[in-house]
Amino acid sequence: MSITPEVKSRGMKFAEEQLLKHGWTQGKGLGRKENGITQAIKVTLKQDTHGVGHDPAKEFTNHWWNELFNKTAANLVVETGQDGVQIRRLSKETSHNRPKPNMLYQKFVKTAQVLSKNGDLQSWMSGTCL
Repeated sequence: MSITPEVKSRGMKFAEEQLLKHGWTQGKGLGRKENGITQAIKVTLKQDTHGVGHDPAKEFTNHWWNELFNKTAANLVVETGQDGVQIRRLSKETSHNRPKPNMLYQKFVKTAQVLSKNGDLQSWMSGTCL
């Protein structure tokens, strides 16, 4: 049986030549104490169109309704007394998170100028800045 030599790419050959030039020998680890990695890092290409860090199972593992229920239940206190059961809120902070309108488009002035048949400028549409 013959052992076939490992076929290396051009980049791997260059990297090995650089390491050999600086005193590295085959089989030894990298680093001052030679206890680092001994094999080259293998690069894999990403073949899908999802972004980096995309988790396709997130929609099945993110239970937002459960977290919302637990947060709301933690803010409620149930007290029983002679008058019956009373429910009290711990925090009275309510958030009204409405998106603020973009100031850029609030101050936008829509104007246009049109030339009349005799060549005079006419104001066709004009608005005022807020």
